[in-house]
Amino acid sequence: MTQELRDSLKAIARRSLPGGSRGAPRVAVLCYHSVHPSSPTASVSSEGFRRQLEWLSNQCDVVPFDQVRTVADRGSCRRPVVAITFDDAFSDNYYHAWPVLAELEMPATFFITTGLVARQPTVIERFARLLSVDSSAIEPLSWAQVAEMRSGGMSIGAHSVTHPNLAAIEADEARWEIETSRRVLENVLGEDVTSFAYPFGKPKHAFTSRTVAQVRAAGFSHGGAITCRTLRRGGHPLRGPRIPINSDSLEGLQSVIAGA
Repeated sequence: MTQELRDSLKAIARRSLPGGSRGAPRVAVLCYHSVHPSSPTASVSSEGFRRQLEWLSNQCDVVPFDQVRTVADRGSCRRPVVAITFDDAFSDNYYHAWPVLAELEMPATFFITTGLVARQPTVIERFARLLSVDSSAIEPLSWAQVAEMRSGGMSIGAHSVTHPNLAAIEADEARWEIETSRRVLENVLGEDVTSFAYPFGKPKHAFTSRTVAQVRAAGFSHGGAITCRTLRRGGHPLRGPRIPINSDSLEGLQSVIAGA
């Protein structure tokens, strides 16, 4: 990509953000994984995350994940609408993401891999392989931290037990992953858990129509995929697109929201 094209895209983003000149404002769900001041596996650094949240707070309406579909279908907001989500359940979510969210009074949903929080050795080893790090570098949330974030106003959703590719395993195994993750979280939190994020998240590759049907049958009403686009009116509530954020770049985030 030439510098001229990059500059043009940035200019489009800046012009588009006020968001009402060409139809309803955009509705985007962002997906983070890890926020850390120095870890090479972090989605964003702590400083980058704060800059992004401060910009979102000033320029967008930030809503909980389970409300974003209603907002998209209504199409009545004057500014871009954003939901913030986290996948997996790394401890840095508690130490470096939640304090900033709480300070700025912004909601977020944390999708929990229950076997990771339970510190199951095979699950920790799976994440170590996925991230190409030693298993000692994998630091999960604790159940107490999950409960504390929920009590502090954050939302909690399920993300399976062991983080498999649900489309690549047998139907009974996938059903167990989905149903068990919900049951474990509800036992911990003492309330219904209604949102689910598909591990790996890519439609057809990481989940299929079978998976969606299993998620619905398990009692979930909202589902999150990984699809690099914003929400559209009338979209399927269990196939919600989420845009992965893997950079500190503020201009990159602005372009995502603006659709440049």
